[in-house]
Amino acid sequence: MNDTHSVVNGPRQAYHDIRPPPLAVAASGAPYSTPDAIAPLHVRLLGGFRVERTDVGRTISGWQRRSAKTLTKLLAVHPGHALHREQIVDILWSGVDAESALNSLGKALHAARHAMEPGLPRRKDSAYLRLTDGMLVLNTDNVTVDTDQFEQLAEGAIRHQEIEAYEDALAAYGGELLPEDRYEHWCSERRGVLAELRIRLLLGMAEALENQGAYNDAADRLRDVLQHDPTREAAHRQLMRIYERVGTPDQAVRQFHLCEDVLRRELDLAPQPETASLYGEILAHRLSRRPSRPGRADLSLLSPAQTSNVHPFVGRERVIERVCGQLARRDLTQPGMIVVSGEAGVGKTRLLEELAKRAREQDAVTLCAGRGAQAGQFACGPFAVALEDYAASRSEAERIELARIYPPLTRFVPSLGLGSPPLTTAPDLRDYHLDLIPSIVQFLTDLARTKPVLLVLGDLQEADDIGLDLIRYLAHLAVRVPLLMVGALRDPDVEADAGLRPMIEAMTRERLWLRIELHCLCRRDTDKLVRAMLPGTRVSDTTLAEIYAQSRGNPLFVRELVHGIRSPGGPAMAGGSLPDSSWLVKRLPTRTRVLTAMRLALMDDPLRRVLGLAATADSAEISLNQLRAAAAALEPPMAVPVLFDALDRALQMHLLDEGPKGYTFRHPIVRAALYECLPRHRRDEFRTAHRRSRT
Repeated sequence: MNDTHSVVNGPRQAYHDIRPPPLAVAASGAPYSTPDAIAPLHVRLLGGFRVERTDVGRTISGWQRRSAKTLTKLLAVHPGHALHREQIVDILWSGVDAESALNSLGKALHAARHAMEPGLPRRKDSAYLRLTDGMLVLNTDNVTVDTDQFEQLAEGAIRHQEIEAYEDALAAYGGELLPEDRYEHWCSERRGVLAELRIRLLLGMAEALENQGAYNDAADRLRDVLQHDPTREAAHRQLMRIYERVGTPDQAVRQFHLCEDVLRRELDLAPQPETASLYGEILAHRLSRRPSRPGRADLSLLSPAQTSNVHPFVGRERVIERVCGQLARRDLTQPGMIVVSGEAGVGKTRLLEELAKRAREQDAVTLCAGRGAQAGQFACGPFAVALEDYAASRSEAERIELARIYPPLTRFVPSLGLGSPPLTTAPDLRDYHLDLIPSIVQFLTDLARTKPVLLVLGDLQEADDIGLDLIRYLAHLAVRVPLLMVGALRDPDVEADAGLRPMIEAMTRERLWLRIELHCLCRRDTDKLVRAMLPGTRVSDTTLAEIYAQSRGNPLFVRELVHGIRSPGGPAMAGGSLPDSSWLVKRLPTRTRVLTAMRLALMDDPLRRVLGLAATADSAEISLNQLRAAAAALEPPMAVPVLFDALDRALQMHLLDEGPKGYTFRHPIVRAALYECLPRHRRDEFRTAHRRSRT
């Protein structure tokens, strides 16, 4: 028996909510569309749920019941897009008596059908949701689902192993499956399957890129894998091979120790024999290597964060002179540490790189910790990387002598333990305090007695508690010996954690460091940076003014805009000059670093909604009254205390600034990048809230 218009037979036919009420015409007053005019629908689950009419590009918003959305999601998530009504009841209304559960299912189905087809007449079969013989089916003749498309592209890419196919499949992955339902059991398994499929694509693409010699791109894909699953040992191993292949065995060694640490911490496992064997081969190979440049290890493969020294150094000469003056001091009365702080992208890392270069030119011993995961994943990480940077550049005889004088360092610095097998157990933390830390201190102070020493620690937010204790201890000693430590701080008022904040307060109170606040470039220096990045190109004053207006002198954003000029699709250059800059307003670049920074900032939902409302406002400045009205018009509305807390964070993080009449984005390019990375349904949500707030 066909029971398309009822949930149950027999006594329970009374639950007629499944059946639409009499309706001869559509809600708009027009006759219901004929089957020939069925509008195709596209269901999006990746990155957030929405249903779109693909013929008009409009998102369906008339969901009268939340259960209608949930029912549609459940059918779309299920691989076959069909479930028996009893399965649905067990999933969505478990623990509810049968009569109430079936009644709820009927109401949900009725609301879902009429959200998709507002004018569906009574007893008219839905073009999208069919109930036949107890099976509820999402009709894939008229409905497409993004997860199906992603899986099809992924299967093709894995089968053909072509880079373009991998790129197409990865582009179809719009994000985590139904992030708003992260804790619902009915979609958790499917979410894991799709996330694992994306990992397989990244691994396959990395291998294909490596085979073509695109080592940097391959390494980027592997880092993406490890960001989502740091215990993926195969990715660590492949990254080690790439580092070794391009002549950076030091990074391969560090990658092994990172792998070893995360496996032990997360899974209580040691690396597989294959990984340990690869590590041993890399160490053995390094014995015969000599550094390509005296005083520094060869670094031909660097992460994007480490390659910023290819950019011109502009507008920071006074800061460099001040810091170099500290290094050359003779009275030994000045603080032994300098901290450079400032907003993201202002050039802290670039300044530290330039400082290291100038210090070497002054014949100072320079030890660089760099920055990134390797320096922050194990105890005293920045010191381990800095000491390895120094030891790897020494001759074999010098390394042997260092290992003899400072034996505890052989367990800490790979280049000093080349004759020893890889560690299989983690050292006890007491060893750091009783054995290792004194050796590090003794080594640095001995070194500083021969010539000035500059210790570049990178991002201090990456240091662990033991490393912070060591920094503070050395800061006391550095006052009396020619040892200068330098590091970078993001905004400590916002981002300092429980371990870093006490050290900041103590170092400031005891005057053990000098803090230099780095500001954005002025207009003149911004123009210099643009011209230096576009040698041989005549850049018009209009273009320079537009770049400064959009970047506000933030070097990262200046570089993003210049990359937009130089990238495919940028303005064509004729006669060595640039056309009028009006294109910048319409085509602001949204490269990976900008989008990544924004997504990290938007992880908190209230903050995401506040910034989304600000980015979609009609003008660059939005008043508090406008923001409150739009927040109240959201579904669900945002309470005023929640709005104010999110607004406080946006101001603290320097994403928004207080203007004369309201709030503006500190950098217009951030507003543009944020707007571009908002999915269409979020833009529609925020625009609708603005419209409602004005009525």
